[in-house]
Amino acid sequence: MKIGIVGARLAGSYAGLLLSRLGHEVLLFDHAAEEEKPCGGGVTFKAIRKMPWFAESSLPHAKIGTALLSAHDGYAGSLLLPHPIHIFSRRSIDSHLLQWAIQSGTRFLPERALHFAKDRKTWRIKTKAGAFEVDYLVGADGANSSVRAALVGRHASLDLSLALGCVLPNAYHPGTVRIAFQESGFQGYMWSFPRVDQTSVGIIRRLPGAHASDLKRRVEEFIAVHYPDAGDERAFYAATVPCLRHRSLIQQRVCGEHWALLGDAAGFTDPLTAEGIYYALRSAELLADSFHRGDPSRFETRWRMDFLADLERASHWRDHVFTGMVLSRTFIRRSLQAVRYSGVIQMLLDNLISGNISYKVLLRNLVFRSPQILAQALRRKLVYD
Repeated sequence: MKIGIVGARLAGSYAGLLLSRLGHEVLLFDHAAEEEKPCGGGVTFKAIRKMPWFAESSLPHAKIGTALLSAHDGYAGSLLLPHPIHIFSRRSIDSHLLQWAIQSGTRFLPERALHFAKDRKTWRIKTKAGAFEVDYLVGADGANSSVRAALVGRHASLDLSLALGCVLPNAYHPGTVRIAFQESGFQGYMWSFPRVDQTSVGIIRRLPGAHASDLKRRVEEFIAVHYPDAGDERAFYAATVPCLRHRSLIQQRVCGEHWALLGDAAGFTDPLTAEGIYYALRSAELLADSFHRGDPSRFETRWRMDFLADLERASHWRDHVFTGMVLSRTFIRRSLQAVRYSGVIQMLLDNLISGNISYKVLLRNLVFRSPQILAQALRRKLVYD
């Protein structure tokens, strides 16, 4: 089959690689595949475990064993990560997968796909250089996907977040990621991820309340406090990230007759943490496996069975996490106190981040093990901290 993929980042290049290996003729379109984007580059243990090529590749990365979490009032707690997070440069992962796809037979066209039209069973993809006919169309062109817009409509603004970040030239606080939560009601957080020879600093906030000027100010202030020697010259990058509401998740359609959406174009990002790397890659695997089984339409069922439940649970929790109150304190503050004083909480969160347990299993454990958690908290005077 001849397959046209629009978008040559994580999901698009990986899908091109896998589909080419299956013997399909793949055309991969992207006019800006090498552009930087605001992304911490964190790859969790579940991705490392399920996609062994990460460990087998020679891509430079930093291994993170601690997360320093802080509330708006300065209260902080350290979360140990026995299952470490691996921090890569997003540009290096994107480039690696693109070159790997090309080596496997994918034809890369560094052009913008301008228009899509379907004639019976054939898609016509128009670029400035001409028109290309394919049997199957894949949209992997990000949150503002032109393929999605043409097929099912763009993401609603309430299903998007705005991310803004920059890269500092030195690797600060190696071995530790920083997550700084903002004031109550701010649905998002600031991050600082050390890579091999640089540090990614950025912030994300749910639309429509997010404004680039405000996010940039917060990042600049954070850098001035924590990295005063970083200098003043830096380039900022902004992007929208899908963080879908529960209704949008369950009602959306990302696969149809001879077409599919992957990664951000499909809204495959954790609505609470905004983790998207794993879901971009996993969606490409599920689509390729559906092709391998001879029925690409199975993809709609496959992604729902594979990870919809976790995205739904994260969507349900989002508002409570960022705006909720517990015993006259914000949910964030109480959570950080629990992280600081409860070994059980530390263990559960590490297992959640690493993919060893789901949000549903986390909630069940929080209920069943609440006496043990409370005993640990009381021993250290948690409520009066």
